Amino acid sequence: MSGPFAVHKHDEGGGVVRVAVHGEIDQDVGAALTMIIINATDQADLRFLVVDLERVSFLAAAGVRSLLEGHEAARARGCGYQVINANGVVADVLTAAAGAGVVLPSGPAPAVPGRSGSM
Repeated sequence: MSGPFAVHKHDEGGGVVRVAVHGEIDQDVGAALTMIIINATDQADLRFLVVDLERVSFLAAAGVRSLLEGHEAARARGCGYQVINANGVVADVLTAAAGAGVVLPSGPAPAVPGRSGSM
């Protein structure tokens, strides 16, 4: 499938890093996304990693695997991890994965100390 795909890493302050993913996450880009998320967990002083899927239009099994591997990497480094802003078919895929016993932390983004508003 391999449609458009991009990732932007943002240091939100207070030890929070947001990885904003854009486009389609399929077999062709799953490994790259895994490496990007794992790389983000290596950032100094990281306390919490947020993966923002607001602009993701397609999520294949390879993308779910990437999110799970990112969660494991964050947990191994002792930091929090959350997947936010899944919409439409992406939210449906994550819901189906949860129904199959695959659990990813999701919900509202964590508050950043000294900052108002959301990410």
